[in-house]
Amino acid sequence: MKLTVQQPSAREIKIKLLLAGGQSAALVVPPEHPVLAQLLAAVAGADGGSHAPHPSVFQIPMEGGRASLAFAAHQLVGVITDPAVLIHGDAPSDADVAVRVPSSAVAAAAAATGAAQDQGALVRHPVVQIDSFLTGSELAWLMQLVFAAESAFVPARVSDNKEDYRHSFMMSAPDALKQLFVSKINAVMPEVMPQLRLGRFAVGAIDCQVTASVDGSYFKVHTDAGVNETYKRQFTYVYYFNREPKGFTGGELRVYDDTIRNGKLVATESYQLIEPRHNSIVFFQAAIMHEVMPVHVPSKQFRDSRFTVNGWIERE
Repeated sequence: MKLTVQQPSAREIKIKLLLAGGQSAALVVPPEHPVLAQLLAAVAGADGGSHAPHPSVFQIPMEGGRASLAFAAHQLVGVITDPAVLIHGDAPSDADVAVRVPSSAVAAAAAATGAAQDQGALVRHPVVQIDSFLTGSELAWLMQLVFAAESAFVPARVSDNKEDYRHSFMMSAPDALKQLFVSKINAVMPEVMPQLRLGRFAVGAIDCQVTASVDGSYFKVHTDAGVNETYKRQFTYVYYFNREPKGFTGGELRVYDDTIRNGKLVATESYQLIEPRHNSIVFFQAAIMHEVMPVHVPSKQFRDSRFTVNGWIERE
């Protein structure tokens, strides 16, 4: 197993350990410290080869050596590193690469279901959908605002600039729209949080953008958390709205189930299918693999598109 630090000049690596049962611990080590390779080998399911052997029980010095944290290797669900540290195994599969370092959201979901201890267990992640999210006047204002801003929409991109991975148009939410959604989302968080298995926490930044899925739009399988700064994201939200009668078909949201393989979560081919219901909002864990199915707009008119206000919710 070979490790690559994404910032070669980094003198220290901040590590967050995600343990079964939703517990976590943090430490800082230099890039060359053997415990870094041991931890990543353990979470990657390495066979204990000469390059990255790992013990059955970890004993991690804490607080400058004044304390220590001991836990069994099988309790380690995930490792978050800052800066990113990539694992290069022998001919890894695409699925293994995609979930090399699981996020705290996915790790907590596995621990909450008990699946982290059950090789091959299926993890079906919770999804919350709330209808009639905006009042009639709020919805009318939103649609008028978006239709008038057609020229402000630009092609959407993904963080790594992959081609042919996403097709849609987006614009940053104007301040008034962002304030409305931040207020509405904060109001429902006490109801939503327990259903998403992460417990209650102080809500931090809430991102907000408007997306227009025109004819031919799609977004292939992806996760909203786990690389660069996106690991801070806890929840993804998607608010759906459209002109009535609806002028498009398709655009369903697929939220993929996971299975346990070598102690880590790997996306499966099974999924939940979420309909883009007008004036409804959907919440799910940001780290879960999901996909937007192709959208068909027979009229080709912008106003008949599948519209969303969407973004991410961070922990404070």
